[in-house]
Order: sequence, then structure tokens, then C-alpha cells
Amino acid sequence: MTGQDVLTPVRRAFLARTVREQILLAGLAALLALTVIWFGILGPVISWRSDALRAFSRSAEGYETLLVQIEEYRALAAQVTAPQDQEPLRTLADRTARERALAISRVQPLEDGRLGVWMEQADANAVLAWLDALAREQGVVVERISLDREADERVRAQLTLRRVSEAN
Repeated sequence: MTGQDVLTPVRRAFLARTVREQILLAGLAALLALTVIWFGILGPVISWRSDALRAFSRSAEGYETLLVQIEEYRALAAQVTAPQDQEPLRTLADRTARERALAISRVQPLEDGRLGVWMEQADANAVLAWLDALAREQGVVVERISLDREADERVRAQLTLRRVSEAN
């Protein structure tokens, strides 16, 4: 069956109409074609750039917020003094993370009393609040951190923790 065979019944039906109906059907077809062109092609092309700019702006704001929070954390970490009664760093990290509903997926003791900590699908704000509390209340600072965005407000975190008293 060719394209000509498919269109033959449509042509017959169109030609069977009055001139007024043919004009209305042609106008309807033109309106339908313009609608498909606008909403299917031109609209998305025109809005693509503004959508990309908005996404870039949101990402830049998030990055700037993160930089500010890092500087605040560094300032707080510089002011921290280690408490006298110290539980092991591994136990402290696990206990305080569980208190904040954070799941540590892997822990690895490192040299010089440092501790490697991994988290999967953790809430970014909860991780930063946990690190802030560790620094202020327990004298534990982050030596190295890597945060990879997994989804909205979710991150994969790799941290190296150490006590302030073990810095020197």
C-alpha cells in the first residue's frame, strides 16, 4: 500500500464537502500545523537557553553557599580545642552519625590516628551539620572531604577525620 492509496479516501472526503467546509477544514489543518510547530519545535528551542541559564544560576548559588559554609567550618575548626575525656575516634564518629540519622557505609582507620569515613546517599545538610557538631563539641576536624551529588540534597561523602590534639 502506497502513500497515494492511503490519502485517496481522505481526498475523496475532502472533495465531497462544500467550498465553505473545505475552507474551514483547510484553516483547521493550518492551525493544527502551526500549533504542532510552535509547541513541538519553536517553543522548546526558544525556552532551552533560559532553562539552561536558570539551571546554571541555581548551581552557581549552591556552589557559592558551599564555599561560604566551608569557610565558616574552617573558622570554627581553628577555634576548637580537644576535650579531655576522649572516646576512640571511630566510636565517636559512629555514635554521633547514628544520632543524626546518618549511615556510615565504610570506616577505615588511617595512620596518625586519622579515620577514613564513607557515606552513600547521605543528606548534604545533615552531613555538614554533623561535621560542624564534631568540630565544635568533640574537637574533630575534617582533614579531607569529597562530596559528590547523587540527587537533590543527597551526596556521596568521603571524609578523613582527625582530632585537633593529633594535628601536631
